[in-house]
Amino acid sequence: MANNKSGVAWVVSPSVRATYSPDGCVLLDIKKGVCYSLNAVAARMWLTMEASQTGMTLDGIVGALESRFSVSRQELATDTAEYLDKLEQMGLVQCNGHGRPFKAFGAGG
Repeated sequence: MANNKSGVAWVVSPSVRATYSPDGCVLLDIKKGVCYSLNAVAARMWLTMEASQTGMTLDGIVGALESRFSVSRQELATDTAEYLDKLEQMGLVQCNGHGRPFKAFGAGG
């Protein structure tokens, strides 16, 4: 079972800007000069994190997605944690304001 690290707050990196469309969103890392494309589910996750000044826990993000998409909570939690790890590796999000201190799942994944 996944460890949601309830004390971890995920935040959008300060150098990233987003533009939204009905199909998803485009992220621009102004520090690196690189653009990324997100699908509708990832865009909803991004919008949820972007709206929180203090960051969102994995549970909070999953809860926001769960109200929008008809996918099991377990599947959303697993996919969201994996995606947060990828976004963190790319420098697009941070845990508690720090880059890559640990994975969303912990050491067992």
